[in-house]
Amino acid sequence: MNESSRLYQGDMLDVALLLPPESFRLIYLDPPFLTGRERVGSKPEYAYNDGGSLDTYLPWLEQRLIAVKKLLLPDGSLILHLDWRTSHHARVMLDRIFGMNRFINEIIWHYTGGGRSKSRFSCKHDTLLWYARNDNPYFDIEAVRVPYKPASGYAKGGIKAASGRHYQPNPSGTPVDDVWDIPIINPLASERVGYPTQKPLRLLDRLISALSAPGELVGDFCCGSGTTLVSAQKLTRRWVGADVSPAAIACFVDRFRSAFPNQSLPVIQKVD
Repeated sequence: MNESSRLYQGDMLDVALLLPPESFRLIYLDPPFLTGRERVGSKPEYAYNDGGSLDTYLPWLEQRLIAVKKLLLPDGSLILHLDWRTSHHARVMLDRIFGMNRFINEIIWHYTGGGRSKSRFSCKHDTLLWYARNDNPYFDIEAVRVPYKPASGYAKGGIKAASGRHYQPNPSGTPVDDVWDIPIINPLASERVGYPTQKPLRLLDRLISALSAPGELVGDFCCGSGTTLVSAQKLTRRWVGADVSPAAIACFVDRFRSAFPNQSLPVIQKVD
């Protein structure tokens, strides 16, 4: 474990105020979604109330986004992960905080599983808003190419243009676009830890691989079960994780020890 990786138990605003400015290449935030219901995991202590109103939620979120922006490197990136309930409000908010010209992508994470609505089209996607500190954020598309689809001309040996030039397929596949089909975590999957709203490692692996380089610092201040931190560790990034919930921190600690039995964790720092 690199000594600069750190773990905090506390509200992300209080944690952000302790950290040095312009030190993070990537910050990923997966805050409460304002679903209006209690989110329950496999253990009683994994439950949390995801209620409230927009009148209180949006000022709460804005205060924390302003603090987090200061932590990014000049060419660093923020990914804010929300869903249809608040993502449109958050995008307007981020336009004010970062500037409209610092919006890079709206990434759609499409998934299947769970119940299906009979009264409307089923809601089966989340929205990840990518904003950057400057106009030229770090981005490594080569790190996240995916296989060509079977029907693609490239997959069948390349494409011949009208000019007669022949374009060969890239052996690493095609660049990822802004709609990501990544399954939610299967109930029997080995990575599942029972924490509500746990995100799949494939999702964070892609974000971290594309938006940071090995050895750089990645942050997640609503880390929940710690998917971001596990991914960062696996991909040889340094990381700072935080969550206000003691149960979330305990869940991540157990998960880390299971995934990396020969590596030590930093001491948990409590922030009041």
